[in-house]
Amino acid sequence: MLGIGKRIILMDMKKNNIFDKYIDKDYKVFQDKLIPNSNILGIRMPKLKEIAKELVKNNDLSLLDSDLYYHEEKITYMLMLSNIKDINIVHDKLDLMVPKIDNWAVCDSLMNIKIIRKNRDYFYDLIEKYRYSKKEFEVRFVLIMLFSHYMDESYLDTIFDVIESVNTDNYYSKMGLAWLLCECFIKYRDYTLKRFKDLKIDNFSFNKAIDKIRDSYRVSDIDKSYLKSLKR
Repeated sequence: MLGIGKRIILMDMKKNNIFDKYIDKDYKVFQDKLIPNSNILGIRMPKLKEIAKELVKNNDLSLLDSDLYYHEEKITYMLMLSNIKDINIVHDKLDLMVPKIDNWAVCDSLMNIKIIRKNRDYFYDLIEKYRYSKKEFEVRFVLIMLFSHYMDESYLDTIFDVIESVNTDNYYSKMGLAWLLCECFIKYRDYTLKRFKDLKIDNFSFNKAIDKIRDSYRVSDIDKSYLKSLKR
């Protein structure tokens, strides 16, 4: 039986008809396997992008102040932030969203918020706020922020300082760290190679980063062989 909060959400959705007409039951089955333990309706990304763009265009930002239950609501929330021009709104609403992130797809959708990349210093306080968190997706948020918006030579020292400070007790934080290290190596090989061998990170993340780097066609065979020798 649905709780009161969930019933209200369902009633609101039917009343506003924002999401329910786009539900694809077959796609839901696929998404349930890809993103387990999430409340998925089954709506394809192009439709969610259309919804988010239209809401922002009409200055209907009510979703940003709503309780979010369904996966698609959270994705739409993040997509709306990618369309909003007001830097203060984006910053504050992203901050509110971080503790509500409950899967990798919602977290990684922050890659679409390009205003962060254009205002790195302004948004950096969010990285500092969550870098010492012990919550899996708050940690992944920090790592994906660096991966998406701070991958620049001027931030390399900062990126590696954060890498060595975050908590990687959980799978999706480990994978986020490995992905970030892989991107660092591909774009800034010499710097990353100097830091890599003595990195103070867990063995799983270290080895997974090596695997990801060695899978890349942008890395030489010589580097791949050397990195393989470093595996812990």
